[in-house]
Amino acid sequence: MKAVFTDNKFSCHLGAAIQLTVKPQVLRIERKVLGSIPDLSQRDPKAGFPNDGRKYCSPVAVSNSLSTALGGMPSTQKFEQQVELARTLGSSDYMATGAKGTNPVQLLRGVDHYLADQKIPSYHSERLEYRGQRSVPRKYNPTLDKQAELPWLIDGIKQEKHIWLNIGWYQTQANGKHKRIGGHWVTLVGYEKLGNLKDGEGEYLIVNDPATRGGDKQEQIAVKLAKLNGRNGFQLMNQRSKPNKADMAWIEGAIQLAL
Repeated sequence: MKAVFTDNKFSCHLGAAIQLTVKPQVLRIERKVLGSIPDLSQRDPKAGFPNDGRKYCSPVAVSNSLSTALGGMPSTQKFEQQVELARTLGSSDYMATGAKGTNPVQLLRGVDHYLADQKIPSYHSERLEYRGQRSVPRKYNPTLDKQAELPWLIDGIKQEKHIWLNIGWYQTQANGKHKRIGGHWVTLVGYEKLGNLKDGEGEYLIVNDPATRGGDKQEQIAVKLAKLNGRNGFQLMNQRSKPNKADMAWIEGAIQLAL
């Protein structure tokens, strides 16, 4: 008997080859991760965010990016300074994060106002862009794009922009429709494309999720083209912080910032 190591089953004896199933090799086509972006938890008791941080995902997700972009934080003070930054962003002076969280308009205006107050020479409002199903001031979405398409998100990561992903959580109703029961903001930090020898097989977004505990960074989420109440879009297949009562996590929109 002769051992043959091959991924071509027809190199084997004919009788044995008929019984073999060879799974095509999975290939990594593309991957980019912005590894320097922190992963602050909105639920960290040491942070002491309002209402135990339950609705503080937006200020925390944005603080992940801005604490890196603005720099100047000594290692011994990074946590305290990022917490202070998140508190400032969520305050009534900027996002005005409240009992219902932070909607896209609040986030856009809050970040715009905050960066203007910092007097950053390279910043102007045109560097802040939204795409998605919510209505926002025209200057943030001049082309009125209603979908945060994957190529747009991936291109933003390639350009090392700061990106915040708006996720909607939906529950299936008796009539087959999906009802929105909540939402969430995460920091988009990377993407990965996988494929096999026959066809493309996987696209993943990599996020830092403010709602997770334990400092687990770079949560990889599979993305699937799907329909929600008749609308084409993108479903997140294994989003970790999705509530148990929700059946679907859906990309409702995204914001990109170039600094």
